[in-house]
Order: sequence, then structure tokens, then C-alpha cells
Amino acid sequence: MAKLFVIGDLHFSQGVEKPMDIFGKAWANHTERLCENWKRVVSEEDYVVVNGDISWGLELGEAVPDLVLLDSLPGTKIIMKGNHELWWTSMAKLTGVLKGNGLTTILPLYNNAYYFTDSRLVICGTRGWLLPGDDDFGAGDAKVLRRELMRFDMSFRHGCELAEKSFDLKEGLRVYFDPHEMIELGGQEAPSPREDSREFTTLAFTHYPPFVFTKRERTDFTDIIEKNNITRCYFGHVHGVSPKGEPGEALAPVYRLNGVSYYLTAADYLRMEPAFICEL
Repeated sequence: MAKLFVIGDLHFSQGVEKPMDIFGKAWANHTERLCENWKRVVSEEDYVVVNGDISWGLELGEAVPDLVLLDSLPGTKIIMKGNHELWWTSMAKLTGVLKGNGLTTILPLYNNAYYFTDSRLVICGTRGWLLPGDDDFGAGDAKVLRRELMRFDMSFRHGCELAEKSFDLKEGLRVYFDPHEMIELGGQEAPSPREDSREFTTLAFTHYPPFVFTKRERTDFTDIIEKNNITRCYFGHVHGVSPKGEPGEALAPVYRLNGVSYYLTAADYLRMEPAFICEL
């Protein structure tokens, strides 16, 4: 059975000179360690959400070597923007480069969502942004934050639409959605044993934490998460936090608020190893 993993802040630099060990011992030989751990825990049938800060490249051409490296790793990668994704200027340009370089295992998460039929699982999310209460939050950040909140809501709604459509049975036609494409199967009985249920689970992913990390207070992001009954959110961006538990242990939330568990997924926090979320 396929599995779902998550890891953020890969900070690959195959196309530019950007050593990461200047940021401390946790980043020594991080690319080699990360790739080795990835190959050990992730299989070709699995999926990995990479929630931002994939490449140090400033332009798309500089990021291509990092995308090639990511594509070479096992599994399908669902990638998101982080604050360093300056090279990701548009979906059209990104998908064109992915196609032009034969990178077939990378799927962008940007104003959209993905739905896994067997597990009835929706993956939604957005980059996020600085929040009121962050030390660096300024007048210009309010506009960007409003846009990110709209994109988060759009992604969630798209995921709901995918789930609802997958439940519809009309004239012997069942519509299945997988993360790659819509497949229509005619004249077949619906195999799901839970036809009377239209319930599904939604997982949220952001790059920036959906709350001010040092203050742990509710925000517009946490309000959207709670309003839509999302109980798990995964974010990156925050570095220098000491990992909890032993290597290989299940990822534990760093914060809980009103029934929602929030998980830090920055690569240094995860010891350069994708964290298991659930089976698909």
C-alpha cells in the first residue's frame, strides 16, 4: 500500500553555490544525507509533500538541476512554494520546464488540491506568509497575507469538489480522481464498501507556520483550519528547533490548538528524513 510522507526546506543547490553547513552542524552534508534517508524510507509507489524551499536557485534555469535531483528520488513529489521559490513565477512556466526535462514525478500544489480515492484523503495548502505579531511584519505584508488566505481557501474548496465528485454515481459511471488526472470508468460497479458515506479527511500544508511560532496564538489561518474541520496541519520554514524523540519515531505535533495538531517539517528538524504521515 502506498504511503504519504512530508518534508520541507530541502534547500538543494545543485545549480548554484550555496553551502548549507554555514548554518550549523545539522546542515553538514545535508543533501547527501537527505537523499540517502529518502531512498531508505520512500518507495516508488509512495507520495511525498515537499512544503517549500526546495532550491536556492533564483531563476528557473538555476532550479532545474535541483528539480532533476528531486525527480530522481523515489515516489511522487507534491511540491509547494516557500519563501525561496523566486524561480517559481507561474504554473505555466513550471509545468513547461517539468515536461521539457522529462520530470514526471513532480506535481505542483498551487491554487489546487489532490484527492486520494482509496483513503478518501484531500491534500490542500498554500505557502502562507508573515503574520501580524511577527517581528518583520510590515504594511506591505498585509496584502500578501490576504492573498495567501484566499489561496488557502481556494485549495481547500478544490479538494472538497474533488472528493464530492468522486462520490457521485450516475448511470453506471463512477468518476475517480487520482493526483495525476481524472479517469472516467463506465459501466462498472462502485467498489467502495462505504457508498452511504460521503466523509473524507483533509490535511493542510503550508510553508510558513500558520501562527507566530514564538507566540502560539490563533490567527486567520488557524481560524480557517478550524472552521473547515481540518485536524492536522504541516508547516516548515522554522529552523534551529531541536528534534523531539529518537530517529525513526513517529512525528509529534509541536503545537495543539482547539483540536488541531500542528507539525514542523523543516528538514533539519526531521533529521533530513521524510516523515511518515499515513497510508494511502
